Amino acid sequence: MISIMSDKCLPPPFNRLAGKDTPIRNLTGGETLFVQSKAAAGLFYLVSGVIDLRRLTQAGHSVLIHRARAKQTFAEASLFSQDYHCTATAVCDSVVIECKRAAVTALLHSDIEFSNAMASQFALQIQENRRRVELLSIREADARVLAALGDGMLVDEITTFADMIGLAPETVYRALAKLTGKGCVVKTARGRYQRVAGRKL
Repeated sequence: MISIMSDKCLPPPFNRLAGKDTPIRNLTGGETLFVQSKAAAGLFYLVSGVIDLRRLTQAGHSVLIHRARAKQTFAEASLFSQDYHCTATAVCDSVVIECKRAAVTALLHSDIEFSNAMASQFALQIQENRRRVELLSIREADARVLAALGDGMLVDEITTFADMIGLAPETVYRALAKLTGKGCVVKTARGRYQRVAGRKL
């Protein structure tokens, strides 16, 4: 188990929260942090590890909507919802700090600097989500893969990359082979590809 003082780990503006409102959670790989449709307790800051956020659609499909990495917050939407909109699972051993919902909302109402910082963070997330919607709207697989590489989305295995951009792994592998052959992409290591600047389809 890892022992960490939350007030020394949380970045601004969350370092304004009291220690009693920021309990630490140690998760093992595969362990669930929270479950879709269950009561929301707050948002989280990932100290170390990787957390996958997946949403189960009405059709029964599990969709990877976000992969949180160390030094990132996630589940911010829980501040304005009674229930979690997705399920969070640790990909590997991870340490998170829970920022209790009641404490965060109290600061939103009483601390203007905290509110402004949170608004700025939400605005950035909206921009990122819009970019992902734009990416998923690209119908041609080769073009979507190329755009995602340009956005730096290939940071894990190909299967996760494929999941994040809404394509089957086999489709992504074929697209990467085509893009490499056209000189639009270079393979830098096993499972690692980089877009060539200035090259287009």
